Amino acid sequence: MINKYKDTIKYWDNVFGQTQEYNPAEKIQIQEIENGLSWIADNSKSTIDFGCGNGKVIWRCLNKGMEYVHGIDICNNAIEIAKSVIKKFKYEDRAEVICGGLEKLNEIKDNSYESAILFNILDNLIPEDSKEVIRNIHRIVKPNGKILLKLNPYITREQREEYKFIKISDEFYKENTGLYLWNLSNEMVEKVIDPFFIIEKYEEINFKQFNIINRMYYLRNR
Repeated sequence: MINKYKDTIKYWDNVFGQTQEYNPAEKIQIQEIENGLSWIADNSKSTIDFGCGNGKVIWRCLNKGMEYVHGIDICNNAIEIAKSVIKKFKYEDRAEVICGGLEKLNEIKDNSYESAILFNILDNLIPEDSKEVIRNIHRIVKPNGKILLKLNPYITREQREEYKFIKISDEFYKENTGLYLWNLSNEMVEKVIDPFFIIEKYEEINFKQFNIINRMYYLRNR
């Protein structure tokens, strides 16, 4: 998987290479995300976060009472920050983070976790890999377990032309940042996840500082 995502790794290594260590107890400023993580942590002892970045989301789960969290990300700089937080705040018995991609999910046993987090990851992967992530999360999370899914907005044709996205295939692009974009409409999202998850709730999150709206799904594993 890693070889297919060299530009993605380069982009995120640069972003997290400029990021400082942080206090993991600090609340996330977006209330909808805080609410979603409270839902994930309620009556759920463990979670796996694929595309965890520097770990801010899973630390919030620990602070909300979760017993164990596991993060995976292909960006080494992000994982190094997360590891430093684990060491500094003595999370060793409650957390693990590893650098890697889809191959790391393949190594995890069935029904190993009670919940999962997928934040802005499914639509930044090659579609075949995203579908494999969904199948793995379905396998790894216990039946009726919770999945919190967050996606980028659907990008209109006018926006794609403005940003000069390179089309690879139908609704699949490469951005000028080097990131992939699987441009999923709400209807496409529902079609892809329906065999595996039940939608409990859908909401939109307005990131006003970036003038962008994300979509968040509260899901239950089938």
